[in-house]
Amino acid sequence: MKVNDEFILDIKRIGINGEGIGYYNKMAVFVNNAIPGEGVKVKVTKLEKNMAFAEVVEYMHKSEFRETPICKFYSECGGCQLMHIAYEKTLEYKKEILIEALNRYTKLNTKSFEIKNTIPSASTLGYRNRSLMPLRETDYHNIRTTMIKEGTNHQIDVDECLIHNDLINDINKEIIKIASMLKISVYSNKNKEGILRYLSVRVNENDEALVTFVMTKETKETEDLCKKTSEIDYVKGVYVLLNNSFKPGNILEGKLIHKYNQKYIVMTSGKIKYNIYPNTFFQLNSNQAQVLNELVLKNLKLSRKEKVLDIYCGVGFISLYISHLAKEVVGIEYEKSSITSAKENAVINKIKNTRFYSGDAAEVLTKLLKEETFDNVVLDPPRSGLDDKMIDILLNNEFKKIIYVSCNPATLAKNLDKLSLKYNVNKIEILDMFPNTSNVESIALLQLKDSAKNYHL
Repeated sequence: MKVNDEFILDIKRIGINGEGIGYYNKMAVFVNNAIPGEGVKVKVTKLEKNMAFAEVVEYMHKSEFRETPICKFYSECGGCQLMHIAYEKTLEYKKEILIEALNRYTKLNTKSFEIKNTIPSASTLGYRNRSLMPLRETDYHNIRTTMIKEGTNHQIDVDECLIHNDLINDINKEIIKIASMLKISVYSNKNKEGILRYLSVRVNENDEALVTFVMTKETKETEDLCKKTSEIDYVKGVYVLLNNSFKPGNILEGKLIHKYNQKYIVMTSGKIKYNIYPNTFFQLNSNQAQVLNELVLKNLKLSRKEKVLDIYCGVGFISLYISHLAKEVVGIEYEKSSITSAKENAVINKIKNTRFYSGDAAEVLTKLLKEETFDNVVLDPPRSGLDDKMIDILLNNEFKKIIYVSCNPATLAKNLDKLSLKYNVNKIEILDMFPNTSNVESIALLQLKDSAKNYHL
């Protein structure tokens, strides 16, 4: 097999990034916009050691679950991966993606515990409460909101995103008109010049918006932009983030400056209120975030006697929600600003049985465990999962229950494989936090084995 080869392929299963996977001479071939059950003629675009990547040249026969994407940018953008598949079928595929990861990365028998069907999202469009869009300047000095085409550095003009809350799209359009009128330059990676870089808008359930401009410097024109933005209906606060770092992943780092009106908006989960700032991490699908909290609470089965650890607690999203049924909840988070917000959120909700600590999770937890014991643990790590230090701590202490909230089936599986030395995996629940995308959110319930002993990795 070589690049540009063409051949017929039967698509057998779905990949972790939403691509179809078929096999040619026993080699896995990954094909975007292909669905299990389809026969496709493909052209090889890239070869790696044990796999190939290809594009569809022709559909020999199409799946009954194929649908026409309603997004006009779908074929170029890459932000969504499953919009060409009937929604109910994507829920099945997300379960398959999780099971495939468990089979690949663990020694667990996936039939020995319950893996629930994926819980659908109430809304499949307009569910994202936050946008972060790169900006681009046209040859005619008009400004455009964009998305980065998957696997490239190429910007695709996107004037509205269908999975963003409608209010976000409306505010983005108003701001772009103002910025274009003021003729503010947009930073160019090619020329290494310009001011505006990104536009971020987040909204709450009361249609209140917080706007943040990521820029290289402030000028009279950017001051005018912030002032006029603050006058747009529903905009409750405006910030500038000065960022001259161009390393990947550093978009929201830099000097944050509050410019106009409120400093935060309030978001809720159940009866709990959270003050949300521009750099606050909060679940992007507010409705499913509530479902997530309820699943965590249901699986913990608290009786007001338990001390619970919430590791990677962020702004106290889960900690505060479960606190009314716990004796005490102790949250740990690396980001100091998040812990400041968590403490603030505890005060505004009049919750007195929580403590929050900032620092490296494993280091803080090691110190805490020298002085006190805990019954249960909630884990909500980043996509990279748990590091070996954290897994070692979990394996050398006896927690009755561990609730592992994951947004990455591969790292979840790898972590469960090690944790299963001491803890039984009793159940995994899946919820569709990001409809039309291949992202899989899940909650695993682990319980201490009867004959548990300590382990070292």
